[in-house]
Parts: sequence; structure tokens; C-alpha cells
Amino acid sequence: MIRTSAVLLGLAVLAAPAFAEPGPAEGGALYDVRCKMCHSGGIPTAPAQDKLALLDNDKIVDVLANPTGMMASAVGGLSDEDRRNIAVYLTGKTMPAKGDLPEVKAN
Repeated sequence: MIRTSAVLLGLAVLAAPAFAEPGPAEGGALYDVRCKMCHSGGIPTAPAQDKLALLDNDKIVDVLANPTGMMASAVGGLSDEDRRNIAVYLTGKTMPAKGDLPEVKAN
């Protein structure tokens, strides 16, 4: 029974971003699952969320698209839209539409 509960909880955590609102809310859910563990003190050299908030959206998107080291496994498989949603969540700055990607409005 405990093992079944643990499996269900694990699946719920992995599926959480799929049920989040599009935009910054979805970016926040992705950040919580994929990034927060390192950027909230888990890795001392990883910049804290308040430092990430000072970056430009495009810089965050670029780092997420071209990750190095341990970050590569954490953010692998993110779509362009996911990366933009995370950037807007972190910075609170709207990203304009780009190519076929829609505008991501900050809350």
C-alpha cells in the first residue's frame, strides 16, 4: 500500500506541469519540479531565484536551450514554449511573440 501511494505521488509530481495554466504559472510548475532543488541551495554555485529574476528573458531561454553540466539532465526535453514560460515566471517580464511562438504575458 505504501509503495503504491509513493508511485502515485511520484506520477502526480511529474504530471503537475501538464495541468498548470499556460504561461508563467506553467513556468512556475516546471521550475518547481526541474530547477528549484538546485537553485534553492541544493547546489551552492547555482544562482538563487532572486538572482535569476534579474536576468533578461532571452538569457534564461538561451541557458535552458544550451545547458551545461548537471543542468543538462534537469532541463532536457523542455520545449521552446516551456523555456519561455520559465523565463517569464522568473523575471516577471512579458516576452513578445517570436516566430510561431505566442506572446507570454507576465502576471
